[in-house]
Amino acid sequence: MVQGTRGSERSVTLRDAGLADERWKQYFDPDEIDEILDNAVTTMIISGDYPLHVRLLCQPWAAPTVLIASSLLGYGLEQARWQLPFFRAGFNVLQFDFPGIGQSGGPRGGCTVTDWVRAWDDATAFGHARFGSPLFGMGVAEDGLTCYYASANKPTVQAISVHVLYEHGDPDAQRYQGPPLVVRVGALALGAGQRVRPSARIPLQRVMRYRDVFEEPGDANQVQALMEDPLALKHFELRMASSMVATHPPRVPFEACRTPVQVIASEKNRLFPYDMVKRSYERLGGPKELVTLAGKGMWGLSREFNEDYCAHVIRWFRAHGAA
Repeated sequence: MVQGTRGSERSVTLRDAGLADERWKQYFDPDEIDEILDNAVTTMIISGDYPLHVRLLCQPWAAPTVLIASSLLGYGLEQARWQLPFFRAGFNVLQFDFPGIGQSGGPRGGCTVTDWVRAWDDATAFGHARFGSPLFGMGVAEDGLTCYYASANKPTVQAISVHVLYEHGDPDAQRYQGPPLVVRVGALALGAGQRVRPSARIPLQRVMRYRDVFEEPGDANQVQALMEDPLALKHFELRMASSMVATHPPRVPFEACRTPVQVIASEKNRLFPYDMVKRSYERLGGPKELVTLAGKGMWGLSREFNEDYCAHVIRWFRAHGAA
């Protein structure tokens, strides 16, 4: 820990893990920028072969801890808008960038579902060693799905909240790419291609279009900033794309899950159809809650959307041990 006056500690924080670059400030309001500068610290842990960038918002007293991974389209610092509500509500926040994403190590756009699940395992172990119990997990896309894969029935995890839920390999998860036959043929082609040239690249916009993800009014400026951000993902390697459409059964079948799971599903989600998510939710065997975001698309970048979303999650966590 750096010792000294508050001013000297702040000056060190300003130089820490990307905060000295002004670019990230365009995503936030002035008071959010101050919260990040005043409270965020970073460290690194190792997951498999890769260093993971970890950002912490720590309470000065014993508190529940929420683990939040980066999504695939952005990175942790850019996504602080859905971390800060937990910190304001009294949680410690442990956020980590997936391998190959944002400020973590690994080939850019070249890691796999297995790497992401391992990252959740290692971040959870670090969080439990650092903060103790209770721990909670929250994710909004692939980060939410792999949160379930890693956290279901894990003794150290009290409850989780996810925005999507399905089994990797379900063709409905690629419905936006075309009918099931087209999806299956595409998956076979990706599998064959990645065996020959695993690091060959596909432009991101051919796989996942920003306009299918961010549909809230006023999102356009932040989407443009994200497209120009050097830390944002610009391409998928074949090994990553193939992994995302391949079959990966969860460690804990939905029917056998006993961890309390909240599913927040967007009714108009183009990438992860509501009926698919609801079908998976209905299979969950333990305590569960379905929250439907009526008339909403996949995600929104506004402060209002993020804070309203997180309010559902905070309520769920408080109902399951986050005193």
